[in-house]
Amino acid sequence: MLTNTCLLSLLLIAVIFDLKERRIPNLLILIGMAMAVNYQVYTGGYTGLMFSLQGLAIGIALLLIPFIMGGIGAGDVKLLGMIGAFKGSTFVISTFLWMALWGGIIAVILLIIQGRLGETLKRLGKGLVLSGLGIANLSDSVNNEEFSIYYPYGVAIALGVLTSYCRGWW
Repeated sequence: MLTNTCLLSLLLIAVIFDLKERRIPNLLILIGMAMAVNYQVYTGGYTGLMFSLQGLAIGIALLLIPFIMGGIGAGDVKLLGMIGAFKGSTFVISTFLWMALWGGIIAVILLIIQGRLGETLKRLGKGLVLSGLGIANLSDSVNNEEFSIYYPYGVAIALGVLTSYCRGWW
């Protein structure tokens, strides 16, 4: 219960920062990681330490490639690592899957609001056909600044955590 309260409190603060400032403070993440690891060590000793570190590493690893490709911010990567440190690898994988689903839903909603959904789907379809025929790379068709959509991904991460609490993935 204590870990859930701490995690949800830190997550709320992270979402507020992400919405207002478009960043998640390193100090907040560092405090959360330290709290998570210390709590797991206190309650589980060496096993708790390994549980927390494994969740932290998997959380970071899941978003490392999207970060390297410029699709997600470093704060989001560290936030998912912090979630893993609190709740372990199974929960962080569930959160990752749910947040990807929520992130896609949010992106589609924003594209609809901006009137860009049809144009984006057309461009994506064309890219899929051309890449399937070996004529062009899919990344050439979709990796264009004018077709990018940016929003605070901490919201999708938080929705992923809440859905994992309520439903889990499996």
